[in-house]
Order: sequence, then C-alpha cells, then structure tokens
Amino acid sequence: MPTAEAASAFISTFLTDFARVPESARAAFIASVLDWRELAPIAVGPGWEQLSDEQSEAVLDAMTDHVAARVADLPLADADLVITDTDPHDSGKFRVMTSALVDEEATEITFWVFEVPGNGLRVGNVGVEGVSFLGRLRPQLTAIVKSQGIDAAVREMSAMVGQK
Repeated sequence: MPTAEAASAFISTFLTDFARVPESARAAFIASVLDWRELAPIAVGPGWEQLSDEQSEAVLDAMTDHVAARVADLPLADADLVITDTDPHDSGKFRVMTSALVDEEATEITFWVFEVPGNGLRVGNVGVEGVSFLGRLRPQLTAIVKSQGIDAAVREMSAMVGQK
C-alpha cells in the first residue's frame, strides 16, 4: 500500500517532468499516468455492464484522452505541492493538493493517487477547486449514453479532445 510520502513524491516528480515536456506532448504524458478503470463504470452509469470489451476499452480510451487534454491545459508547470492526505472515502488512495495560478488567482488542483499492482502509482482523477473531472464529465456522458448510446458518447468525447 502506498504512503502519503510516496504519493507526494509521485506528484512532485510528475509536476517536474510535466514542466519539461513540450506543450504538444503534454496530453500524451498525462495519459501515461492516468488510470480511469475504476471511474469509467461510474461515469457511464448502469449501462457499463452491458458494454462489450471493445466498447468498454473505447470508452476508457476516449475518457483518458479527454481528461488528459483538459489536464494538459492546466498551469501545472508552476504548481506547488500544498498538502497530501488520505482520501476520506478510500484509505488506499491519497489526495495530493497543489496550488497554481489560473488567471492570476491561486487555484487548488487536486490529484487522487492510488497504486495499481504491477504498474505503480497512478492518477485516478483530477479536480480543480474541488470539482473533479469525473464530476464534470459524468452528467454529460450519462445524458449522451441515455439518448444516443455509448458509441455516440465515445464519438463526442473524442471530438471534444483539443477543443477549448
């Protein structure tokens, strides 16, 4: 099980490396540390169990690309670690809070860090000022899945990548 110190060190290294990655490669860099396997079923909702393996992988890939593109737009190169604590909902996860200037305002950016056996520490979600990307994505994704189906939701998320 990871420790708070390990989670802090992981995000500290991530932020240092992020600052060195060219802007054009930042989304791919972020995607390499994201793991949404726990969050994808929550975002999709009850229909997740009916998805084929191919559909669930397509959703996971689209969500990872979408979130990575959004995180890449954050001013992480100048972020500072603030505090690391245990996630109150899951003692095996940590919240690593950072502070960065967004439009000249100090802004809290939180990373939820957990361990994937055999793959080390990963980021499961990211939040800005207390609102997670899962929280932002879920209502939109759920509405599309209900009205148009999962394939439409995957197309929509893929289309949103790169849009500001």
